[in-house]
Amino acid sequence: HDLFATKLPIDAVIIAIQDSLHHDAILASIEKQYHILCEKPIVTTLEHSRNIAQAAQDFSKVFVISHVLRYSPFFTRVKKLIDQGEIGKLIGIELDECVGHIHMSHSFVRGHWNNSKTSAPMILAKSCHDMDILLYLAGSECTSLSSYGGLYHFTKENAPQDAPLRCTDTCPHIESCPYAAQKIYLGSNTAWPVNVITTDLSVEGRLKALQEGPWGRCVYHCDNNVVDHQTVNATFANNVIATFTMSGFTMSTHRALRLMGTEAELIGDMEKGIITIQNFSSRDTKTIEIETTRAGHSGSDERFVADFVRLVHENNINGETTVQTSLQSHYMAFAAEASRLADGERMEISSFSN
Repeated sequence: HDLFATKLPIDAVIIAIQDSLHHDAILASIEKQYHILCEKPIVTTLEHSRNIAQAAQDFSKVFVISHVLRYSPFFTRVKKLIDQGEIGKLIGIELDECVGHIHMSHSFVRGHWNNSKTSAPMILAKSCHDMDILLYLAGSECTSLSSYGGLYHFTKENAPQDAPLRCTDTCPHIESCPYAAQKIYLGSNTAWPVNVITTDLSVEGRLKALQEGPWGRCVYHCDNNVVDHQTVNATFANNVIATFTMSGFTMSTHRALRLMGTEAELIGDMEKGIITIQNFSSRDTKTIEIETTRAGHSGSDERFVADFVRLVHENNINGETTVQTSLQSHYMAFAAEASRLADGERMEISSFSN
C-alpha cells in the first residue's frame, strides 16, 4: 500500500505477490494508470473477479495476465493447425494436466497453495492456465460445465499409524514413502523445489528449514484442503466439448492433449514437443516436432514477457491475451469448483460472469 501512495516515475508494474493480495494491488495500479502484468490467478474470489472486470472496462493501459501457455510454441502450433483445418472441424478436446507427485506435495499439500482459505481452489490456482487454453483452442466461449473431484489421498486418515507430524521426527517410513522430505529436499538438487524452502542451501540450512518450516511436515498431517484430483466437462458456444483432468498422481509434470476432429485426430505432449496427426481418409500419420526448452513453461514465459514489453513500448492494449479474456477462464474455474462442491451439478457460465 505504501508503494501506491504516490504516483511513481514508472511505466509498468508486475504483480507477483501472493494470490490473495492481487486484488488491491491491481485496483491501485489501475488508479495510478500503470501498465499491468499480473501473475495468474488474477484474484481468488468471484466477487473480486467482477470488481476487476468493472475497473478494467475503460482502462487504457496494457493489462495482461500471465496465461503464458498461449505463447508456447506447442499450443500456438496446435491452434494454427486447427485454424488451417488440418483435423477438419474440431469436435472434442481432451486436456490432461499432470501435476506430478512431487510438485503436488511441494506446492499444494505442504506449500503456499495448499489451502483454499488462504489461497484459492486448485482448479483456479493451478489450472486457470488450462481453462484459458481450452477457450483458446475451442475458439469460443464456454457456456456450461460440470466437475467432480476431491482430496482423496493427502489426509490424516491415510497416514501410517506410526507416522510422526514431521518427516524429521524419526519417521520409520522414509525409505518407502515417495513424499519423504529428506528425499526431496536434502539430495544433490538445490534448484526448484529446494530453493523455495530456504535461502541457506547448505545441508544444514535445508535440514533446519525442514525441522521448522512447512515443507518438513508429513504430507498426511498438513493443513491442506485443496483437491488432489479433479475432472471438468465443458461445452462451448460453437458446440465443441472438452474434458479436462488435473491430477497430482503422476510421475512427471506435463500436459497431454488430444483433439478429435471430423477429418483427423491430433495427439500432443507439450513438454516433449511432439504433435501427431492421424488422417482418417488417407490413414497417413504426420509427426511434427516442436523445439522445446527447459525454460519456464517450455519457453512460454520468455515469449510472454517479451510481448508485454513490446505492448508497453507501443502503448498497444491489443495483445494476444487481455484481462477480459483471462477472466473467462476464472469464471470457468469458479463454476467448476461450485459444481464439484455440488456433486457434479451442471453450471451455466453466464451465472458467474454476469
